[in-house]
Amino acid sequence: MIHKNREANRELDLSENLIYSNFIYISAGDIKSLASISFNTSFDNLSKIFETNKDSIRNNILRKNIKVKESDGKIIVFVGDNIIEQITVSINNNVEEALENILSNLNANNINLNCEIIDNSDGNILVEIYYFEKDDYKFVITKSNNNQTLSIDYINLRIL
Repeated sequence: MIHKNREANRELDLSENLIYSNFIYISAGDIKSLASISFNTSFDNLSKIFETNKDSIRNNILRKNIKVKESDGKIIVFVGDNIIEQITVSINNNVEEALENILSNLNANNINLNCEIIDNSDGNILVEIYYFEKDDYKFVITKSNNNQTLSIDYINLRIL
C-alpha cells in the first residue's frame, strides 16, 4: 500500500479503485500522503475531490466512499480554519489482507510501528493499534476485531 511514485502530490480520482501501490506515499522514511491527500493539499483540490463548494470546506468534516483494492471504504478529512487536521481511511472488508499489506510495506520502507493490544478479561483481542510518530504528524492504524474495521489515521500535529 505504499505509493512509490516520486510525485507526492499526484492527484488520484477517488471515484476509481485505489490500489495498494497508490494508497500511501512514503519518501525518505516519512509518510507524505494518504490516498493522495496530504496536509498541503489545497482547499481548491479538496473541493474538487469531495465535489463541494470551496467556501464550505473550512472547519468541516469531508467524507467520500472509496474502494481500496476490493474493499469498501471511506475517506474522511477533518479540516480546520486554514489547515487539514487529519486524514482517515476506513476499510470495512478484507481487513486482514489490508492490514498485512500495510504493515509489510511500511516495514519494507523502514517505518517501524509501535503496537498496543487491547483485550478483554478472557484474553480475546478486541483492538490492535499500530502507530508511528514524527514531530509534525502521527500515523495510526487501528484494527477492531469486533466489527472487522481497519482505520488508518494520518494526524497533523502542527495544529497542536
